[in-house]
Amino acid sequence: MEVFIVAESNNEIVGFCRYDDKLVSGNLKGCDCELKALYVKSNLKRQGIGKLLFNYAKNDLKSRGKTKMILWCLKENYPSRIFYEKMGGKLIQEKGIKFGDKTYQEVAFVYNISTLEM
Repeated sequence: MEVFIVAESNNEIVGFCRYDDKLVSGNLKGCDCELKALYVKSNLKRQGIGKLLFNYAKNDLKSRGKTKMILWCLKENYPSRIFYEKMGGKLIQEKGIKFGDKTYQEVAFVYNISTLEM
């Protein structure tokens, strides 16, 4: 089941997270769920909003019996990659993804959510 959550501050959406308790990207390294999107407004980054969204998704998936979560990030999105690594992700794979006439590289992070703290 796909879930979409938002973070609000003063009745304004300041971030969101979309995740699925099924693996959408194919069978990778035993993964059984996927974080599909995580966004925080630029001027509000580094204030813990992304961490709260990430942890909410991780804990919800863990409560559903999921054990390994994957997420894909653009390879050149270094700030996000640093965040995903700080959240405990292990870089496992790279692939190309085509948008229009251009191909971009994505990297996959895997999280063993069965052992990450709630």
